[in-house]
Amino acid sequence: MTGRALLIACALPWFVAATMFGQTSAAGDATVRDGVFSQEQATRGRTGYDAKCAGCHDGGTMGPELWGDQFLAQWENKTVAAFFTRIQTTMPEDAPGSLTDKDVLDIVAYVLKTNGFPAGDKAIESTSALTAMKFVSRK
Repeated sequence: MTGRALLIACALPWFVAATMFGQTSAAGDATVRDGVFSQEQATRGRTGYDAKCAGCHDGGTMGPELWGDQFLAQWENKTVAAFFTRIQTTMPEDAPGSLTDKDVLDIVAYVLKTNGFPAGDKAIESTSALTAMKFVSRK
């Protein structure tokens, strides 16, 4: 092997690793402003929200309202995964843990839409996508 071929063979794995790290870092910067849910998903989420959440959260009579400046301040810079987990494990109050992952993903999309964040082309398809996604305030 020539010196140049050896250099390329040794440098290639480092280049690939650096490129992959850069892509991971960029994905880690996702926010709720990035069109992370679809309009169709938010529409499905409204149905689930109305059936399972609105009785307590609309008007903040039993639970806090899930929109507005106070809600966004509470969740600022936290992952959407943390919000998902809160819903998944504690809601609805009379049957915690009874919602499917898909139901909760749809409700999360509706809550994001209600807070004025834009819909995108794709629905949130898995909970793993939420770990790299953070809440931020509206612009």
